[in-house]
Amino acid sequence: MSVVSTRYARALFQALLAESAGKAGEGLGQMERFATALATESVARQVLMNPAIAPEQREGFIQRLGDVLGLDSRVRKLVSLLVERRRVDILDDVIQDYRELLDEETGVIRAVVTSASPLGGAERAAIGDRLEASLGKRVIMEVREDPSLLGGLVVRIGGTVYDGSVRQCLAGFRARLAAV
Repeated sequence: MSVVSTRYARALFQALLAESAGKAGEGLGQMERFATALATESVARQVLMNPAIAPEQREGFIQRLGDVLGLDSRVRKLVSLLVERRRVDILDDVIQDYRELLDEETGVIRAVVTSASPLGGAERAAIGDRLEASLGKRVIMEVREDPSLLGGLVVRIGGTVYDGSVRQCLAGFRARLAAV
């Protein structure tokens, strides 16, 4: 993320939130649809990134693409600004910054939970419930596996890591033994 992407995300978020919280949530989905279209349709990316194509033609293309994707006029304006200023490459950062603003507004925290082995549905639910109870917010978990942990869990929430893995316990034990 950058200061620039945060400014674009905040401007769009505030414009959509002023109308309703639902519109702010829809804005995220619309930007993600546009980013997917750019990633999967090479013609779209070529048209929008090619400086040899007249700005009016690019704008017309954005409007037609916006109609197909069902983009709000403010999302279209953001896309137009990014294209005009040759900053389409920061779109993914804008989406990430926007998601963080939306999560903050809706009281959601995203957590990455890493375990040594696959977690069952009941285990996932129990971990999610425990995190929600301790954090006081709704938690959206992304679960990963890393056999090198040996056992236990590592939970990353933002920049904070809670390491309850067997690997970490053994590393601590090793450090205490080396100190003796």
